[in-house]
Amino acid sequence: MPHTKRPQTDLTPKGGLEEKGIHALLGYQLAQATIVTNEVFERVVGQPLGLRPVEFTILQLVRENSSVTPSKLAKALAMTAPAMTTWLDRMTQRGTLLRERSTTDRRAQSLRITPDGEQLVSQALALLLQTERALLAALSEGERQILLELLHKVACARPG
Repeated sequence: MPHTKRPQTDLTPKGGLEEKGIHALLGYQLAQATIVTNEVFERVVGQPLGLRPVEFTILQLVRENSSVTPSKLAKALAMTAPAMTTWLDRMTQRGTLLRERSTTDRRAQSLRITPDGEQLVSQALALLLQTERALLAALSEGERQILLELLHKVACARPG
């Protein structure tokens, strides 16, 4: 009977290095998974559409939360107000977002996605969903849903 080599779960995904001491660390496993998802994003969306992950996230959140304020968006993304302003300036110049004065509070701004932004984020989301399904083909639909739910629970543990 031929000997089939079983994959070792305590070796790095690439390079085959021992990782026993850090294998059980969530942060380490997330970092390893991020290597894969960052590469997918860059190949499928980043280079072809000229979109960065933070820009995609901002566009998607603005699309799903009409009239969201920059400060609420910054809080959701754990970003400083100046950093958020820089990203919003870039996206406004690109024509994907609009800043509007609040009708109830003249000091406040709200954000709205433009038709160009809507088209860009719709295309990016469809490409990412399709590519991630292929990437996670080794997981059943139930496992995939559990993975997403557990990661969301970890993210919800963020203080503040």
